[in-house]
Parts: sequence; structure tokens; C-alpha cells
Amino acid sequence: MLDVRAFDVDRASDAEWDELHELQFSAYQLEFPERPALTRQETISALRAPQVQAGEQLVWTAYRDGRLVARAIVNLPADGNRHLAVVRIQVRPEVRRQGIGTEFLRTAEAMLRDRGRTQVEGWNLTVGGPGESWAQRLGFRFVHTTVLQILELGDVDRGRWEVAVPSGYRLARWIGAAPEDLVEAFAKARAAIGDAPLGESELGAVEWTADRVRRVETSYRERDIEHRTVVAVGPGGEVVGLTEMEVRPLMPERLRQGDTAVLAAHRGHRLGLAMKAAMLRWFTADRVDAAQVWTATGAGNTHMIEVNHRLGFATERAFSVVSRSL
Repeated sequence: MLDVRAFDVDRASDAEWDELHELQFSAYQLEFPERPALTRQETISALRAPQVQAGEQLVWTAYRDGRLVARAIVNLPADGNRHLAVVRIQVRPEVRRQGIGTEFLRTAEAMLRDRGRTQVEGWNLTVGGPGESWAQRLGFRFVHTTVLQILELGDVDRGRWEVAVPSGYRLARWIGAAPEDLVEAFAKARAAIGDAPLGESELGAVEWTADRVRRVETSYRERDIEHRTVVAVGPGGEVVGLTEMEVRPLMPERLRQGDTAVLAAHRGHRLGLAMKAAMLRWFTADRVDAAQVWTATGAGNTHMIEVNHRLGFATERAFSVVSRSL
């Protein structure tokens, strides 16, 4: 019988962080042998500064005979996705295949039903890996594929980033809060991200308003995440495209590329390439300690994958998304 507990990322002791990192370190070594070892700073940063737009984050730990054997990270999306929970379970390698993950998932699902969630998805399962097979045995169905792309800043030819802004457009940029004179147009442009292919995932597009933009900005500030935005402004002064990048506390060496989107009427002018190139020039000029940029892209979004390749990103691994009704 598992002892499932809530893990408080704001009040956890050093000993609790050590214990959690030991679990994640060993699991990461097994699952990503090609990557450098996971650091304690990465473990803490990822949980204290989670993906803001993924909604409320819960962290649960599972103990057996007083020993930490598994952890679950749960995101509860909002703004139109209140039926969905995204769950990531990690089990200590030496105790896998003993039913711990299955028992933990069943406990988690009961807790999620109590919160009104009716659908659960698992993201970032390596395609063809044991996590994907385990999920399928439990009745999850495959719904989507994403790819992880990484840009090594020490190796890239930065001449790739010298991309001209298309005629008739200009770029604007900011750190943190959008300017008052652009926030409404920015919110409307954000709707374009809803066109990104998500396969059969239950994660639907949300309605972006100026109020939601401000709420998301507040969440970034509360988590001490430096969040930058570059937008394309059209001939009429309207925002027609955007790209985002962030750096989390404790991890200045790794930048994270966020959403990039262009309104349908303005596609085909290489605005996405121009915005992302400008972002890379801007961020790396200020953040000289940065070593990498990470981004995740839907496998079906072949245009954006190719844009990233042109900027110097390499595709590292493919991940599956699985889904099941609660």
C-alpha cells in the first residue's frame, strides 16, 4: 500500500529536496542516457517555476515502507480545459515493474475525479519507450506526438539569425508585461496559437483576452521567471504575430522557447523566422551565460520544425501523448 503525500515546493526542507532529486536523478539517467546528468538546481527550478500556462501544478510523492518510490506532477489546465488533467509519474528505477506506478495512478485518478476532472493525459513519454507501453496496457490511447529540439549556443553559426523583417512589418519587444497600447491586440494575436496541431489531445485552444494576458504575466512575476516577448506589428498597427522565450530561476544556462504564432492572414512572409531570430539575438546578447535553448513542437507542425532547424536547433527526441477518460 502506497503512502501518497502532497509535496510543498515552497516549504520543502533540504532533506526532502535531496530525496526527491535522488529519485529524479536516477530516473533521468535511465530515460535520457544521452543527456548530461540532471542537477539538483534543475529539479528545484522545474518545480518551483513550472509552465505557467499549464495551469495549477500539484506535486505528489509516494512512499512504501517509509522510502520515496515515486512522484507525480499534475497540471490542472484552466480557461476552457477544466475537464482535463495532465499527469507525469516517475518511479524509482530499481523498484519498477512492481505495480507502484499503476497503484499511484489509480490513487491520483481518484483525487482528480474529486476535483471534477474527467480526462487524464500523459505527455513526454518517449516514443516506443516503456512508459508508453505501460500507459497503453492501462487503457490509454495514443493521441499526439511532439518533438524536443535543442539549440546549442556554443556551436551554432549566429549568422543564421540575421533575418530581415518583411517589408511592411516591424517588430516590437518587451520583458514582462505587454505595453498598454498593445495588450488588446496582443491578446487577439495569441488566438493564432490555436491553429497549432495537437492531434487528438483533449487540450483545447483557450480564449485569450487582455485579462488573461495580465493574469499569466502576474504568474511569471510570482515565480521569478524572466519572460520576454517579440511581436510583429502589421501595416495598420495591429499585432499579427508573436514569439516568447523565458529563463527560470536557478537555470540561467537554459533558455526555453515558448509559443510562436502568426495570424493566418499574415502567414507566408517568414514572420515566424524573423521574430524568433530577433528573439535569439536579443536574449543571448543580454544572457551571455546561456548555453542552450530548448523547445517542444508538435510533430505535425513541420513548418515550425523546419524554422527551428534553420535557426540551428537539432531534433533530439520524439515524445508521445496518451489519453484516457476518468
